[in-house]
Amino acid sequence: MRKSRVLLAGVAVAAAGAATSAFTTSNDFTGLDNNVAGYGELAVSGANVSNIAYNPDTDVSKLNNVVFTSDDRIDGGAATMGLTLAGAATTGGANTCVIGTWDAGTTSQPITCTLTAPVLFAAFDKVALTVVSQ
Repeated sequence: MRKSRVLLAGVAVAAAGAATSAFTTSNDFTGLDNNVAGYGELAVSGANVSNIAYNPDTDVSKLNNVVFTSDDRIDGGAATMGLTLAGAATTGGANTCVIGTWDAGTTSQPITCTLTAPVLFAAFDKVALTVVSQ
């Protein structure tokens, strides 16, 4: 049975530039569709995220992966996702992020961060994405 409420207090999206390049674009999360579980903090970011999809595991009380949609082309970059609960890193939140192929038709690029082991939705209240150019 799918829970009617996902317990997320917020999503933080942050990024850092490598070498001498710096990102200055920030997100305002306008126009996000209904699959967003929540957000509450913003920071300077290098990838303008226009959609965030939280995909449950077969046990729907656990998170399997998160797909961020970037409106900025970030080929050759690297991404990492962090999960925290009350400011502390969530145990078992290790993940691998893969930057997908740029879609010129939709002018978007997916960033899929898959957890090495599914994490309970109740075990985190913030999601952070860091994108670094290379």
